[in-house]
Amino acid sequence: MFVGLLRINSLSRDLDAFEKKVILDKNLIHKTVLENQYLGFGAYDGDDLVALITAEDFEKSILINNFYYDENIGADIKQRLVKLLLSNLRHNDKTILILSKESESEIFQNFGFQSFERFHKAVYSGGSVAFNFSSATAKSISNDNFMPVLKRVDLKAYGENRSEYIENNILKSSSLILSTAFGYQHSYALSKNIIKLSPWVMEDILLDDAEKLLRGVIYHRGLKKLVAMIPKSVPEITNLYKSYKFKFVETLPLIYKNEKPNIRLNMIYGF
Repeated sequence: MFVGLLRINSLSRDLDAFEKKVILDKNLIHKTVLENQYLGFGAYDGDDLVALITAEDFEKSILINNFYYDENIGADIKQRLVKLLLSNLRHNDKTILILSKESESEIFQNFGFQSFERFHKAVYSGGSVAFNFSSATAKSISNDNFMPVLKRVDLKAYGENRSEYIENNILKSSSLILSTAFGYQHSYALSKNIIKLSPWVMEDILLDDAEKLLRGVIYHRGLKKLVAMIPKSVPEITNLYKSYKFKFVETLPLIYKNEKPNIRLNMIYGF
Protein backbone atom coordinates (compact mmCIF):
# COMPACT_ATOMS: atom_id res chain seq x y z
CA MET A 1 0.00 0.00 0.00
CA PHE A 2 1.46 3.36 -1.05
CA VAL A 3 0.45 6.45 0.96
CA GLY A 4 1.58 9.83 -0.32
CA LEU A 5 0.69 12.79 -2.51
CA LEU A 6 -2.26 12.29 -4.84
CA ARG A 7 -1.16 11.40 -8.37
CA ILE A 8 -2.13 14.47 -10.38
CA ASN A 9 -1.57 12.93 -13.81
CA SER A 10 -4.10 10.15 -13.20
CA LEU A 11 -6.41 11.99 -10.79
CA SER A 12 -9.47 12.19 -13.05
CA ARG A 13 -9.24 8.53 -13.99
CA ASP A 14 -8.59 7.50 -10.37
CA LEU A 15 -11.59 9.48 -9.09
CA ASP A 16 -13.87 7.98 -11.74
CA ALA A 17 -12.91 4.50 -10.57
CA PHE A 18 -13.06 5.42 -6.86
CA GLU A 19 -16.55 6.89 -7.31
CA LYS A 20 -17.87 3.41 -8.11
CA LYS A 21 -17.13 2.43 -4.50
CA VAL A 22 -17.70 5.67 -2.58
CA ILE A 23 -20.07 8.63 -3.06
CA LEU A 24 -17.76 11.62 -3.34
CA ASP A 25 -17.56 15.16 -4.69
CA LYS A 26 -15.20 14.74 -7.62
CA ASN A 27 -15.45 18.38 -8.64
CA LEU A 28 -14.43 19.67 -5.20
CA ILE A 29 -11.62 17.15 -4.85
CA HIS A 30 -10.19 17.94 -8.27
CA LYS A 31 -10.31 21.72 -7.84
CA THR A 32 -8.95 21.59 -4.29
CA VAL A 33 -6.03 19.39 -5.28
CA LEU A 34 -5.10 21.52 -8.29
CA GLU A 35 -5.13 24.61 -6.06
CA ASN A 36 -3.33 23.03 -3.08
CA GLN A 37 -1.31 20.13 -4.46
CA TYR A 38 0.74 19.88 -1.26
CA LEU A 39 -2.50 19.31 0.72
CA GLY A 40 -3.87 16.32 -1.20
CA PHE A 41 -2.88 12.80 -0.17
CA GLY A 42 -4.05 9.38 -1.20
CA ALA A 43 -3.62 5.69 -0.43
CA TYR A 44 -3.10 3.40 -3.42
CA ASP A 45 -3.44 -0.34 -3.63
CA GLY A 46 -1.28 -0.82 -6.69
CA ASP A 47 -2.76 1.57 -9.23
CA ASP A 48 -6.13 1.83 -7.44
CA LEU A 49 -6.97 4.86 -5.30
CA VAL A 50 -8.60 3.52 -2.11
CA ALA A 51 -8.54 6.57 0.22
CA LEU A 52 -7.85 10.30 0.08
CA ILE A 53 -7.74 13.46 2.14
CA THR A 54 -7.56 17.12 1.04
CA ALA A 55 -7.68 20.53 2.70
CA GLU A 56 -8.29 24.19 1.82
CA ASP A 57 -6.00 26.81 3.37
CA PHE A 58 -7.92 30.00 4.25
CA GLU A 59 -6.57 33.19 5.80
CA LYS A 60 -7.50 32.22 9.37
CA SER A 61 -8.34 28.53 9.20
CA ILE A 62 -7.76 25.27 7.36
CA LEU A 63 -10.76 23.19 6.32
CA ILE A 64 -10.32 19.45 5.73
CA ASN A 65 -12.95 19.35 3.00
CA ASN A 66 -12.56 15.79 1.66
CA PHE A 67 -11.86 12.56 3.54
CA TYR A 68 -13.00 9.45 1.68
CA TYR A 69 -11.98 5.82 1.85
CA ASP A 70 -13.00 2.34 0.80
CA GLU A 71 -14.92 0.62 3.60
CA ASN A 72 -12.22 -2.07 3.76
CA ILE A 73 -9.47 0.42 4.59
CA GLY A 74 -8.10 0.00 8.11
CA ALA A 75 -7.69 2.71 10.75
CA ASP A 76 -3.90 2.66 10.30
CA ILE A 77 -4.16 3.92 6.70
CA LYS A 78 -6.64 6.63 7.69
CA GLN A 79 -4.32 7.68 10.50
CA ARG A 80 -1.35 7.87 8.13
CA LEU A 81 -3.31 10.11 5.76
CA VAL A 82 -4.30 12.50 8.56
CA LYS A 83 -0.74 12.59 9.87
CA LEU A 84 0.64 13.33 6.40
CA LEU A 85 -1.79 16.19 5.91
CA LEU A 86 -1.15 17.76 9.31
CA SER A 87 2.62 17.46 8.97
CA ASN A 88 2.56 19.25 5.61
CA LEU A 89 0.52 22.28 6.67
CA ARG A 90 2.40 25.54 6.16
CA HIS A 91 0.42 27.22 8.93
CA ASN A 92 -0.20 24.50 11.50
CA ASP A 93 -1.12 27.07 14.18
CA LYS A 94 -4.34 28.02 12.37
CA THR A 95 -7.71 26.62 13.38
CA ILE A 96 -8.10 23.27 11.59
CA LEU A 97 -11.67 22.06 11.00
CA ILE A 98 -13.41 18.95 9.74
CA LEU A 99 -17.03 17.83 9.80
CA SER A 100 -16.30 14.18 10.47
CA LYS A 101 -18.18 10.94 10.90
CA GLU A 102 -18.61 9.60 14.43
CA SER A 103 -16.47 6.63 13.48
CA GLU A 104 -13.60 8.94 12.47
CA SER A 105 -13.58 11.11 15.59
CA GLU A 106 -11.12 8.99 17.53
CA ILE A 107 -8.56 9.21 14.72
CA PHE A 108 -8.64 13.01 14.85
CA GLN A 109 -8.78 13.12 18.64
CA ASN A 110 -5.44 11.28 18.63
CA PHE A 111 -4.03 14.38 16.92
CA GLY A 112 -5.51 16.83 19.42
CA PHE A 113 -8.85 17.65 17.80
CA GLN A 114 -11.75 18.73 20.04
CA SER A 115 -15.51 18.91 19.59
CA PHE A 116 -17.05 22.25 18.56
CA GLU A 117 -20.63 21.32 17.62
CA ARG A 118 -22.68 18.34 16.56
CA PHE A 119 -24.54 18.41 13.26
CA HIS A 120 -27.57 16.51 12.03
CA LYS A 121 -27.43 14.89 8.63
CA ALA A 122 -30.89 15.92 7.42
CA VAL A 123 -32.37 13.94 4.51
CA TYR A 124 -35.47 14.63 2.43
CA SER A 125 -36.60 11.61 0.44
CA GLY A 126 -39.70 13.00 -1.21
CA GLY A 127 -43.25 12.82 -0.01
CA SER A 128 -46.00 15.37 0.05
CA VAL A 129 -45.28 18.72 1.67
CA ALA A 130 -48.13 21.09 0.94
CA PHE A 131 -46.97 24.63 0.21
CA ASN A 132 -47.55 27.36 -2.32
CA PHE A 133 -44.73 28.32 -4.65
CA SER A 134 -45.94 31.24 -6.72
CA SER A 135 -44.14 33.18 -9.43
CA ALA A 136 -43.82 36.02 -6.91
CA THR A 137 -42.02 33.69 -4.47
CA ALA A 138 -39.76 32.44 -7.26
CA LYS A 139 -38.88 36.01 -8.17
CA SER A 140 -38.13 36.90 -4.54
CA ILE A 141 -35.42 34.19 -4.33
CA SER A 142 -33.78 34.75 -7.70
CA ASN A 143 -30.01 34.68 -7.94
CA ASP A 144 -29.59 38.26 -9.22
CA ASN A 145 -27.60 39.34 -6.14
CA PHE A 146 -26.21 35.96 -5.19
CA MET A 147 -22.48 36.81 -4.99
CA PRO A 148 -22.83 40.19 -3.18
CA VAL A 149 -25.16 38.58 -0.62
CA LEU A 150 -22.85 35.56 -0.30
CA LYS A 151 -19.79 37.72 0.33
CA ARG A 152 -21.53 39.69 3.06
CA VAL A 153 -23.37 37.00 5.02
CA ASP A 154 -20.78 34.23 4.65
CA LEU A 155 -18.08 36.53 6.06
CA LYS A 156 -20.35 37.33 9.01
CA ALA A 157 -21.09 33.65 9.65
CA TYR A 158 -17.59 32.22 9.33
CA GLY A 159 -15.45 35.21 10.30
CA GLU A 160 -13.29 35.09 7.18
CA ASN A 161 -13.58 35.50 3.42
CA ARG A 162 -14.52 32.22 1.72
CA SER A 163 -16.20 33.69 -1.37
CA GLU A 164 -13.42 32.82 -3.84
CA TYR A 165 -13.35 29.24 -2.56
CA ILE A 166 -17.11 28.90 -2.97
CA GLU A 167 -17.15 30.55 -6.40
CA ASN A 168 -14.12 28.74 -7.81
CA ASN A 169 -14.18 25.35 -6.08
CA ILE A 170 -17.75 24.57 -5.02
CA LEU A 171 -19.99 26.04 -7.72
CA LYS A 172 -20.38 23.67 -10.66
CA SER A 173 -22.60 23.04 -13.67
CA SER A 174 -25.25 21.31 -11.54
CA SER A 175 -25.44 24.16 -9.01
CA LEU A 176 -28.75 25.78 -8.15
CA ILE A 177 -28.12 29.16 -6.55
CA LEU A 178 -30.88 31.06 -4.77
CA SER A 179 -30.78 34.17 -2.59
CA THR A 180 -32.75 36.91 -0.90
CA ALA A 181 -31.42 40.17 0.53
CA PHE A 182 -30.62 38.30 3.75
CA GLY A 183 -29.01 35.05 2.73
CA TYR A 184 -27.93 32.62 0.02
CA GLN A 185 -28.43 28.94 -0.69
CA HIS A 186 -26.31 26.71 -2.91
CA SER A 187 -27.27 23.15 -3.86
CA TYR A 188 -25.64 20.75 -6.31
CA ALA A 189 -25.72 17.17 -7.53
CA LEU A 190 -23.50 14.97 -5.40
CA SER A 191 -24.53 11.98 -7.50
CA LYS A 192 -27.25 11.13 -10.02
CA ASN A 193 -29.85 10.82 -7.26
CA ILE A 194 -28.50 12.96 -4.40
CA ILE A 195 -28.62 16.76 -4.07
CA LYS A 196 -26.57 18.41 -1.34
CA LEU A 197 -27.48 21.77 0.22
CA SER A 198 -24.06 23.27 0.90
CA PRO A 199 -23.24 25.95 1.73
CA TRP A 200 -26.38 27.73 2.89
CA VAL A 201 -26.08 30.81 5.12
CA MET A 202 -28.73 33.27 6.38
CA GLU A 203 -28.68 36.37 8.54
CA ASP A 204 -29.49 35.55 12.18
CA ILE A 205 -32.74 33.54 12.40
CA LEU A 206 -34.47 35.02 9.36
CA LEU A 207 -36.94 32.18 9.16
CA ASP A 208 -39.31 33.71 6.59
CA ASP A 209 -36.51 34.03 4.04
CA ALA A 210 -35.01 30.67 4.99
CA GLU A 211 -38.38 29.00 4.48
CA LYS A 212 -38.71 30.57 1.02
CA LEU A 213 -35.30 29.15 0.05
CA LEU A 214 -36.13 25.71 1.43
CA ARG A 215 -39.38 25.70 -0.51
CA GLY A 216 -37.45 26.77 -3.58
CA VAL A 217 -34.98 23.91 -3.46
CA ILE A 218 -37.74 21.37 -2.77
CA TYR A 219 -39.76 22.77 -5.67
CA HIS A 220 -36.81 22.54 -8.07
CA ARG A 221 -35.02 19.47 -6.68
CA GLY A 222 -37.58 17.58 -4.58
CA LEU A 223 -37.85 14.56 -6.87
CA LYS A 224 -34.35 13.58 -5.75
CA LYS A 225 -32.93 12.95 -2.28
CA LEU A 226 -31.90 16.21 -0.57
CA VAL A 227 -29.13 16.17 2.04
CA ALA A 228 -27.96 18.94 4.38
CA MET A 229 -25.70 19.15 7.44
CA ILE A 230 -27.27 21.42 10.07
CA PRO A 231 -26.24 22.45 13.61
CA LYS A 232 -28.00 20.30 16.18
CA SER A 233 -28.13 23.03 18.84
CA VAL A 234 -30.17 25.61 16.85
CA PRO A 235 -33.86 24.68 17.27
CA GLU A 236 -35.09 27.27 14.75
CA ILE A 237 -33.07 25.55 12.02
CA THR A 238 -33.80 21.96 13.04
CA ASN A 239 -37.52 22.71 13.40
CA LEU A 240 -37.64 24.27 9.93
CA TYR A 241 -36.19 21.11 8.38
CA LYS A 242 -38.54 18.91 10.41
CA SER A 243 -41.55 20.90 9.21
CA TYR A 244 -40.64 19.99 5.60
CA LYS A 245 -40.33 16.26 6.31
CA PHE A 246 -36.55 16.01 6.56
CA LYS A 247 -35.35 13.08 8.66
CA PHE A 248 -32.26 13.25 10.86
CA VAL A 249 -30.39 10.07 10.01
CA GLU A 250 -26.92 10.61 11.46
CA THR A 251 -24.99 12.83 13.85
CA LEU A 252 -21.72 14.33 12.68
CA PRO A 253 -19.26 16.13 14.97
CA LEU A 254 -17.64 19.35 13.76
CA ILE A 255 -14.21 19.11 15.36
CA TYR A 256 -11.24 21.46 15.50
CA LYS A 257 -7.59 21.71 16.44
CA ASN A 258 -5.80 24.79 17.83
CA GLU A 259 -7.94 27.91 18.39
CA LYS A 260 -11.69 27.45 18.76
CA PRO A 261 -13.48 28.49 15.54
CA ASN A 262 -15.49 31.69 15.33
CA ILE A 263 -18.58 30.35 13.54
CA ARG A 264 -22.06 31.76 14.13
CA LEU A 265 -24.01 28.53 14.15
CA ASN A 266 -27.43 30.22 14.07
CA MET A 267 -26.59 31.38 10.53
CA ILE A 268 -25.59 27.95 9.19
CA TYR A 269 -28.52 26.27 7.40
CA GLY A 270 -26.24 23.97 5.39
CA PHE A 271 -22.56 23.44 6.28
